[in-house]
Formats: sequence, C-alpha cells, structure tokens
Amino acid sequence: MQDFRKRLLQTLLVISASVPFCAGAGDPASEKASATANDSLTGSTMKAEGESALSPALLGILVMKGVITSAEANALRNVPSASGVPQLLNLLKEKGVVTDADLVQAKLATALPANAIAVEQTSSYGTQATSPPATSQERAIIPAVAPLRVLPIDLPKQGGTIPDIRLGSGANIKIYGFLKATAVSDTASSGGATFGSNDFPLPLLLGDTGPTSDPQFHIKDRSFRIGSQFEWVPKSKNLTLTGRLEADFEGDYTNVNNRNISSPRSSQFSIRLAYMRLDTKLGGRLPWFGEFGQDWALISTSLPSLFETTGLGLGMGTLWERQPMFKTGVQFKAGVLQIQPEFAITLPIAGTSTLTDEQRARFGDRAGAESNQPGVQGRIVFQFPLHHWQGVVPAQLIFSGSHAQINDIIPGTALTATTAAGTPGLPNTLVPGATGCAVPLPTGGCSIRGFFPRGIQNFYPQNVWTTEIQLPTPWVTLVAKFYKGDDMRFFFGGQFNDVFANLHGTTEVGAGTSFSGRAILFGCPGGTGSGATLNCNGNPIIVSKLQPIGGLGGFAEMSFPLSRIFHANLEGYNSGWVLHLTYSTDRANAADVRHGNGLARTDLDTGSITYKLNKWVTFVDEVSYINTRAATAHSKLFAGQLVTQAHNWRNEFGPVFVF
Repeated sequence: MQDFRKRLLQTLLVISASVPFCAGAGDPASEKASATANDSLTGSTMKAEGESALSPALLGILVMKGVITSAEANALRNVPSASGVPQLLNLLKEKGVVTDADLVQAKLATALPANAIAVEQTSSYGTQATSPPATSQERAIIPAVAPLRVLPIDLPKQGGTIPDIRLGSGANIKIYGFLKATAVSDTASSGGATFGSNDFPLPLLLGDTGPTSDPQFHIKDRSFRIGSQFEWVPKSKNLTLTGRLEADFEGDYTNVNNRNISSPRSSQFSIRLAYMRLDTKLGGRLPWFGEFGQDWALISTSLPSLFETTGLGLGMGTLWERQPMFKTGVQFKAGVLQIQPEFAITLPIAGTSTLTDEQRARFGDRAGAESNQPGVQGRIVFQFPLHHWQGVVPAQLIFSGSHAQINDIIPGTALTATTAAGTPGLPNTLVPGATGCAVPLPTGGCSIRGFFPRGIQNFYPQNVWTTEIQLPTPWVTLVAKFYKGDDMRFFFGGQFNDVFANLHGTTEVGAGTSFSGRAILFGCPGGTGSGATLNCNGNPIIVSKLQPIGGLGGFAEMSFPLSRIFHANLEGYNSGWVLHLTYSTDRANAADVRHGNGLARTDLDTGSITYKLNKWVTFVDEVSYINTRAATAHSKLFAGQLVTQAHNWRNEFGPVFVF
C-alpha cells in the first residue's frame, strides 16, 4: 500500500504541476473535543489556470485499483482540473489514501517554485488559515492549535464540496458530525427543584441543595451531533450557493406515556443551525455574501475550546447564541490583511424567565417579537498572519455588537381579588388617594386599571458589545474576549438576569401582570405608607420603568500543542496531545441583581488534556472549578445554610468519534 501511495502521489503531481496551483492539505471534519458547537468539514482550496479536465486514464487506474468507485470517477471525469484536482485530493484524503505529510513531502519533491504553493487549511470549526509559501527547507510538522471559530471568514468556492449524496435536483450534500459519550462528576449542584440535576454546569446558588452540596454523577450520550453541508453549482462561475443544516439530541426530555419513566435516555432531536448562503463578487472583484436562516449570533465569534459542549460555559463568561437572521457582508483585502464587516437583522428574543411551559412550547418567546422591530447585529473582523510560521493559522481581531428592543405588554383586563394568580391584566381595586384616572371605579376613586384602561406597553433595550482577539503561535494559541452590556440573559450573560421594575423612588401601589408573566410595579409620586396606610395624597399612578440589569465578563484561553512543542513524530501515536487552560467570568451589577436573582458573579477555571488517537478518535479529560458569589452576604441557601459563595469541582472524561 505504501508503494502504491507513492506512485499515486507521483502521478497526481505530474497532473498538478502542469498548471499553476495552490495545493491544499485539508482534512475531513474533525470535531474538537471541547467544541460547542458549529462543526465545519475541513476543506482544501486550489487555484488553477486553465479548464483542462482530469485525465480519464488516471481515473480509470484509480477505479481499477479500488481506490475510488466508478460513480466517483464519473463525477470527476468532466470537472475542470482547476476544481477537479482539489476534489480528487480531498476524496483521497477522506479515504485515508494520503495524509498531510504525504502532500507536504510530495510538494517538496516536485521542486516547484517557492511562491507556487500556499496551503489553505480549514479547522474542524471552519477556521481558515493560510500558511506561508513552502520552501525546500520546510518539513512536515504538527500544526499549532487553531482557535475555535464558529464564524470563519473564508469564502466558499464553487464546486468545493465533494458530496456524499447527489440529489436529482442538482444539490450536493456532505454529511458530517460526531458521536460523544462522557462521564461527569460534580461535587455540587446548582440547587433547587428546577436547576438541581443538570448534566451540564450552571452557576451555583440557584436554590438550596438540601443537607449537602448535592454531589452528582452523570453519564451522557446526548451530545451526538449531525449536520449536512449543501452546495448547488449553477452555470454562472461568479455565483456560489451553499447551505447548512445541523442538529443534535440535546433538546427536551420526553413526557409521553411510553417514555416518561425512561425519559433520562430519551432526549429530543433539535435544530442548531439551518441557513442558506449566496456568495458572489460585486463588479467581479469585491466578495459579497448574503445569508438567510439560523446561524451563530455575531457576538459569538470567539469561543473557548471547552469539552463540555451542552452549555459551553453558560453564565460563566463565554457569551454566545444562535438565532434566526438575515446577514450580509463584504470582504476587503490589502496584502495579507483581510477585513470583513458584517451586518445582520435578527429575530429579537427576550428569553423571558416568567413564560409558562405552555407558552414556551407554543411560541418560544413573545416580548422580543412584540417590539415590532428587528434586532440588529454587526461585527468587523481583521485577519492577518502574525508571522510566516509553518502550520499556524492567521490571527484575528474582532469587534461586535448587538441591539434589540423588547416590549412587555400588560392587557387592560381587570384583575380582582378573586382572579387567578398569574392572569395577565391590571388590578381594578381602589388605590387610596389616587386621582386623575381615565376610568373611575363605579363606587368612586381610582384603580391602577383606571389609569390604563386599554393596557400598557413597557419597552426596554437589550444591548451588548464585545472585543475579541485570537493570536495563534507555534507554541501557544491565545484567545481572549471581553463583553459588556445589559439584559444579557438571552446570550447567557449577566448571571441570567434581564430587567427589574424600577419605581425611581415612588411609592409602590401594586403590580400588573404582562402577557409574558412578568410582574410590573406601579407607584405614585408623593405617596406615603403601605398596605392599610397607603395613600397617594392626590397624585396619579405611574408605571415603573423596566431597567435592564447590566454586567460584563469574558474569558482568556491558552492552548499548547504539546506534541509540536516536544517534536513528536507527525505519523506517530503521540502527535495529538494538546493542553487547554481557560479562565472565564460573568458578572452582574450588584445593585441591580439585588432586584433580580441575587447572583453577582460566577468564575470558571478549566484545564483539559486532549489526545487525538487518529483523525477520527479523540479522548479528553477536563477538570473545572466553578465559583459563584451572591450580591448580598449570607443571602443564599446552600447545603442547608445561608452562604455568600459556593464552589463545584467538576470532572468530565470521554471519547469523541467524528465522521
């Protein structure tokens, strides 16, 4: 097999050397053990002049030797060599016929000019990296750690997908994904009946844990993920049409009669990503794209390489989301510098905690959509190589932001003492001393509803911005992110707080209930007393302002390619060792959260060791220390007593098999 591989490489090089090209050494999709998330197949890009087709004789030999099938040969037979050669090389790599080392060594053997070859690699999460031109002195080495980039800026190439399935409609489909099973040990839980038994970590002190810290053990296999890359190849060479569909089994547990007792092993299949994308060049030169569907929010550019991907650091400083959007952007290039500004209109989502289970099951969220205006997001990415190191992807500097308007609506329904709790509406009972209402009570005087007989809308903003940097080097890859904003609950920030009803010093006279189930306070300026002594003293009733709870956070991660640092053999069993060290924190304004859930901050310290056995199999052991602090001393129940802070030691171990 080795002799045949060498002869095969020589044959390919004869064909490849007949046209100028940039040879790529890509892999199939390989999920990083700590990824969350959005997995892209490793791709290769070749650029060639000329439209000559691949040699039928070569394809015939490959079929005869059993390297490729007749169907695969027919698919490549009439493809121009400019796109056919990279497709063939990708196919051979997927079948395990050639490796990265084979391709690099083959390039050196052909004695091509130093500026004739440039390797473009796409990481397992879609990260594009272009290595410097190869020289005769370069040798095959283990690559440095590529940052986790769920929103890469590499441009798709027409015909760049080697499909697993070809549909009669002309669409090409490439399947990818991974199988993952882990054993988890926690020394403490988040507490309470709702959050006390998760197989993924959340901030602590969300409820009492009983007489102990509630240590737990889980084995989870619901992290299985599967996705499809789509490509349509139109006649126009200036148009690239792609799409992606991705889902996993990390949805709801079941409550149907045949799977209620066994619900812990019956989690539901749910969507992660689903979008279509159109790429072209404006004026034949400026790359432009439009994307439509559900993708990662633009503030999610940088993420840590955590092994725990169910939550990926929820409430601990990672700040991410996926949401429906229409997105567009262009890409400028000046030498080695690439600049890509992007803009998106998004579905505004409040993530309201007071929705009922039925409301959440029926429409998910309402306060965001009822603002009657789209959310807006934007980011700008600067990508550039720090140095012409071999096997090191370019660095990135990113700035991003998000804004949405939220609207909590209270209907004018009259609430009385006998109305069921939680019914949306306004109290219709007398408020002593309140005057100036539009609709007085039949017995005289004013109620809260009397001032707002048609109901009321209460708008508030949702804002967040980020600064991020990704600095890969041969020895360590640094990824850092800082964010600040308010009402960051939907993005898993601000310790899951959103807003609180701020009366601004007025005297509280009661509360109405919005359609989303939120209690919104009302007050009267100049009022005195409370309860039986309450009196507005001739003043009107006003509604409180829903004030977003502010916060900030971020993370810093260092990833060490141990195998590269210690010069392991690229083809040996010790070529896949990586060490990740991460610190992240999410913090909320203490004065604000005293009106919310009372949590001031959660810090996460994580260390993980990754061993990649081969291109399909990876083992990871991740140890985390989680510490949560309350905004008020001795205010939270933990292990049956009032505390200010609590901590959890968490260990998660398991394999990941990619396909």
